[in-house]
Amino acid sequence: ITTPTSPTSGLTGLAVGANVFEWSISNGTCPASTDQVTINVDADPTAAAAGPDQTQCETTTTATLAANTPGSGTGMWTVIAGGGTVTTPTSPTSGVTGLTVGVNTFEWTITNGTCTPSTDQVTITLDAAPTASAAGADQTVCETPGTATLAGNAPATGTGTWSLISGTGTITTPTSPTSGLTGLAVGANVFEWSI
Repeated sequence: ITTPTSPTSGLTGLAVGANVFEWSISNGTCPASTDQVTINVDADPTAAAAGPDQTQCETTTTATLAANTPGSGTGMWTVIAGGGTVTTPTSPTSGVTGLTVGVNTFEWTITNGTCTPSTDQVTITLDAAPTASAAGADQTVCETPGTATLAGNAPATGTGTWSLISGTGTITTPTSPTSGLTGLAVGANVFEWSI
């Protein structure tokens, strides 16, 4: 109590929990008049840690959050950006459903009484599924000159790469769906278009 005789004294060093103070007014030999006041001090909330960012393919529109469990206070998830539904908003390890392609941001907030809340955010990025690959029709060419042109589809989503699976041949531009081929061997030469 910084000024014990002041009715509006300041207080310092309050402890977490209930702190009870008594105000006593006395006058000569008369019995003192007293009254008590309780000042409850809330503990600071645990520092929020929303967990590591995640990236996954849109073929899985669910995820599991990984925040810390509050030692002091209670936690609550909220959607900040993107989409998704937090199935159990008060659980630090709640599931999330209905994620949308792109960045989905969730905030873990730990509150305790009158204290300033502690917050942290996590992003779950959903990559769009790649375009279905189509390598084109099989081809038959003459041994001389031993060249051909591939006919894969151009990806609308993702990037494509040609690979030699069996046989012989050099892919002149591996990332082009219509790359040229040289050095083909007699027999079957198998190439794969991966997006």
